[in-house]
Amino acid sequence: MSHSSLEKPPKTIKITPRPVLRLLYNLLLPPLALVATPFWLLKTRKRNGLSRRLYEKIARYDENSPEETKEQRRPVYLHAVSVGEVNIARKLITQWAIEHPEERFLLAIGTSTGFDLALQAPPPQTEVLYAPLDIPTFTNKLFSRYKPALVVLIEHEVWPNLMATAEKNKVPVALANARLSTRSGERLKKLEPLLGSIYSKLSWVGAQSEADKPRLSAIGIRENSLQVTGSIKFDPAQETPSTSDFDPLPLLNSLGDGPILMALSTHAGEEIIFAKAAFKIPDARIVIIPRHMERRKEITTELESAGFKTILRSTSLPLTPSKLKSTILIVDSTGEMPAFTKHALLAFIGKTFSAQGGQNPCEAIAAGVPVIAGPHLENFEPLATELRTRQSILTVSNEEELAKALASLSKDSPKRSHLSQSALSALESHRGATKKTIESLAKLLNQT
Repeated sequence: MSHSSLEKPPKTIKITPRPVLRLLYNLLLPPLALVATPFWLLKTRKRNGLSRRLYEKIARYDENSPEETKEQRRPVYLHAVSVGEVNIARKLITQWAIEHPEERFLLAIGTSTGFDLALQAPPPQTEVLYAPLDIPTFTNKLFSRYKPALVVLIEHEVWPNLMATAEKNKVPVALANARLSTRSGERLKKLEPLLGSIYSKLSWVGAQSEADKPRLSAIGIRENSLQVTGSIKFDPAQETPSTSDFDPLPLLNSLGDGPILMALSTHAGEEIIFAKAAFKIPDARIVIIPRHMERRKEITTELESAGFKTILRSTSLPLTPSKLKSTILIVDSTGEMPAFTKHALLAFIGKTFSAQGGQNPCEAIAAGVPVIAGPHLENFEPLATELRTRQSILTVSNEEELAKALASLSKDSPKRSHLSQSALSALESHRGATKKTIESLAKLLNQT
């Protein structure tokens, strides 16, 4: 036997994909955040102005803000980003505080609009702050300062370094109101070898429906941590807490005395479609509530160029009845959509004419307002399919169909009643979702 045959084969260094992915994430995120920051600050300035509170994005906190003491109960940290997620968190905390008045909460928010919404009317026993960027230095500072006992992520806000910091501090992480569409599920399933270790660390996951459960399991979430709770967002047993005591009725009466037709959470291109369709209804009071209020100038310019008169909620005062007749009201404020919605005769749901998934129809449904939508409500499956199967929502494809639907329903009280009652019935499967979620999270918290 030759000497060469006795030589050991050279060692191969195995590099597992998960640590490499985390390394790349941590290398790329800081420069990307640095590049994006000027644009984000400009957008924030247009929306609501700049504030020293923005330093919380890099985990720099006001010296006068309360620090934790040994006598205080460690808080529950809820992480939300968009307005929709913030409203879910507010709904959850409000009921949680009633059932467990001893608990304290931190509501960490990613966007300036969501932050301002929560700050207007923070839930009880809650401190509102900006969620820090998902960089280890910042997440470590957050945990060092506030020492959370439990982290609750809302819907799909799973951040690698936040998860890693929680694990290092032996803090359980839960995912509430989780959902995963078929398309997103297939995409994330392909990345399971890379992302599975992150999802597998979740201590508890509350799925919105039975259909979500296998898709969530396929991306790495442990089956024994999964529970179907229903959707907090769709739970008719609990209302989303109001952030404003503003009464819009005097302002609406200034527009005349005709039917109130509203477009809710609209996106670019939808305002002009709705205005043209609604203006065909005699004496209609037309109200448009855009998804992003910083688009106010863009919207008013487009509508006025088409010959419409407009007035902004931010600059308007209630005037004498019919003073603003045939004028379109643009609601460019934060947190007032529920106050306006309950006065609508009919509501059109935005982001449904463009292939972007749709906005939430449930606030209008819960207010007993019949809903009209474009063909795209993918973000709210399987509820959207159920609403259409029940004929609880009217679907239109273009401006002409929208105009016909508005004209027909404006005159048909029995049809409006059927739509609103049938839609409310569709939400019944989610009744109690908030309570189920609280029970599971409280149980998890007691185990820490």
